[in-house]
Amino acid sequence: MKKFTFLIQIFVFVCVFSVFGNRPKTPNVILILADDLGYNDLSCYRNFNSGQSETFPPTAQTPNIDKLAEQGIRFTDFYCGAAVCSPSRSALMTGRNATRVGIFNWVPENSPMHMRAREITIAELLKKKNYKTGHFGKWHLTSQGTDQPLPNDQGFDYSFYAYNNAVPSHHNPENYYRNGEPVGKLEGYACQLVVNEALQWLDKNNDNTTPFYIDVWFNEPHLKVAAPEELTKKHKYNAEYYGAIENMDIAVGRLMDYLKENNLIENTIIMFSSDNGSRWDHSNDPLRGEKCFNYEGGLREPFIVSWPPHVPKGKISQFNGSFTDILPTIASITDIPLPTDRKYDGIDISPVFFGEKDNVEREEPIFFYRYFHDPICMIRKGDWCLLGYQKLIPLAETLNESELANIRPWSFEKNHMEYLKNLVPTQFELYNLNDDVEQENNLADKYPEVVKELKKEMLRLRKEMVQEGGDWFAGN
Repeated sequence: MKKFTFLIQIFVFVCVFSVFGNRPKTPNVILILADDLGYNDLSCYRNFNSGQSETFPPTAQTPNIDKLAEQGIRFTDFYCGAAVCSPSRSALMTGRNATRVGIFNWVPENSPMHMRAREITIAELLKKKNYKTGHFGKWHLTSQGTDQPLPNDQGFDYSFYAYNNAVPSHHNPENYYRNGEPVGKLEGYACQLVVNEALQWLDKNNDNTTPFYIDVWFNEPHLKVAAPEELTKKHKYNAEYYGAIENMDIAVGRLMDYLKENNLIENTIIMFSSDNGSRWDHSNDPLRGEKCFNYEGGLREPFIVSWPPHVPKGKISQFNGSFTDILPTIASITDIPLPTDRKYDGIDISPVFFGEKDNVEREEPIFFYRYFHDPICMIRKGDWCLLGYQKLIPLAETLNESELANIRPWSFEKNHMEYLKNLVPTQFELYNLNDDVEQENNLADKYPEVVKELKKEMLRLRKEMVQEGGDWFAGN
């Protein structure tokens, strides 16, 4: 009997090792990013969320992204890089908090603020292992009208991008660039054009011997939305918005079909998320808040990882992850040492990806700073979330980002820089997100010691990161 048990143990070990121990060190990597997609906008996330709206819930159906989730892990408590576009993308690209990188807000035209050339991107890191690299879709990490670094300057062999949103809308955009040169007016929808370009590049560069890394960063469903009539006519309200999400899902399906047809699925790790929350009612349910605000609805995003058979199939993880974790994790998977000349805010979470652990301990909590709207600071540590304000905001279904702005004008100017350097939270709310994901029950008075501990970390991180971020109007 003991001998039989021993043989069973050996068999299980061999099976586990064959799946998890033989992972290739140079898998293909695809990062798919939606723009302003809410936590509740994917049908696979609505299937397990609680607190759904009974009136006007999202009606978009996303079967291709749902299938991606079925093949891998869905994270319930994963955070983007910031509540607005540019800083969120900078955190994703660098593994460093957006404030530390100096991307304090979205990047407007002719602005000095941008992702500096000295930042090391995922693409630059993977070039150390001779990856072929391509960026397809929205960029928004540098300012149009300047000579700031573009994708081809930061590790990408090839790029097809818009600086910011698709203009005049997702339909027939006219503001895309290919390797730095304007393309002119295109016919079709942005998400399909982006995938067309990615598939053409893959056809030329996929030789099954050299690994590739590509970004597929959609403009959908950010304003100004547009989608084919066969999709919009299915929806009784918010038809263009939900149609744009479904059009993006079809584009994801085309990409997945290509990988399957070319036998690339088992050697390609795919991650899907969104840069920040949605501004549409109920799209972030059951979370409080929306895009622009450091509430869960602005920061917590769908996050899906698929790499069969190395990533467990159909798993749901409650691990508290962040965009800053992606670069260190890719570095670990590909066995590339992280540079030692800078501080990384993310950690290697590959053991969670591969089902080896349910949790990886952080030395420091997940942290956000955004001067433009209250709450200006958010910190998450375990189940605790501390929000730091200049002025408290009442709980509301809809928030008006223009009326609630702390400073004018809307773009980033010198008065913003002076303002944010000295802006410190003075009022605080405490929430237990395991019990109260809607952030309805402020526990600050009940747990003053928790507030004290998290407040100390919040203020330290804010000061440290703002200093490292530099002053864009003082030449540093």
